[in-house]
Amino acid sequence: MTEKASFSCRYHLTLEESKEGFALATFGKKKFTRYLTPLLSVGIIIWGFYLGGQSIVQENIILGFSFLLLQLLMRFVILPKLFSRQYERYKYGKVEQGIDLYQDSAVLIAADRQHRFAYSDVVRLIKGKISYVIELKDKTVIILSKSAIEATGKQDVFESAFRKH
Repeated sequence: MTEKASFSCRYHLTLEESKEGFALATFGKKKFTRYLTPLLSVGIIIWGFYLGGQSIVQENIILGFSFLLLQLLMRFVILPKLFSRQYERYKYGKVEQGIDLYQDSAVLIAADRQHRFAYSDVVRLIKGKISYVIELKDKTVIILSKSAIEATGKQDVFESAFRKH
């Protein structure tokens, strides 16, 4: 006899949901961790101005500006373009995905493949504006559509399943 899922949801991820999930997984949930490296670059620049106008100090200022420019380019230009290209290339939005929650485990469904994981394997559940991100102990990141989960009417069941473990 098969066990009945206490929560079941099927969805197609949009590009915006995928981008937000990727950002939450890579840059962190807290604003401070997202902007830590740019703040360090600004600190190098300020430190360079504080030390004066010697040639080594000018190198520090140039280095700080270079780091800041590279970080801004990576975060706001290169990574979004690469992510959008991968999203379109592998047709993530056209693949139906889903999650089923059982008493002791969850089943992730994507492209007719299933992956079962225990709730004890969940490191954290991140709630974004339009998506959820589940991070597992083996560093696997699962991005879920928040609107699809809300449409089931069992959002509290979903959240409590991952928060209590």
